[in-house]
Amino acid sequence: MGYLSDVLRDEYGNLEVREVYSSKLGETDVEIVEVSSGGEKFIAMFQSIPVKDEIYKWSLIITSAHNTRTIKGMDKLDAINLALKSSIDAMIKGIKGE
Repeated sequence: MGYLSDVLRDEYGNLEVREVYSSKLGETDVEIVEVSSGGEKFIAMFQSIPVKDEIYKWSLIITSAHNTRTIKGMDKLDAINLALKSSIDAMIKGIKGE
């Protein structure tokens, strides 16, 4: 499993996560997952590359039938986790129409 898959499974027990693609391209980890929530789906692509001293350059693209979110940054893992959680929460709310 990849990093994004692990975060989704750990944080959201109600989501069904299917890994579509996971690979290491040079030093860059790339992962694409399909996530189902209540009959609705979204696709997420996450990539990260270590920069130095536990800091990663990363990006996340999430798309569903309703919207698309793209974020990127250069952070430690705890900050990446917060950004992922915030984006996933927003995507789930969008799917539910909240």
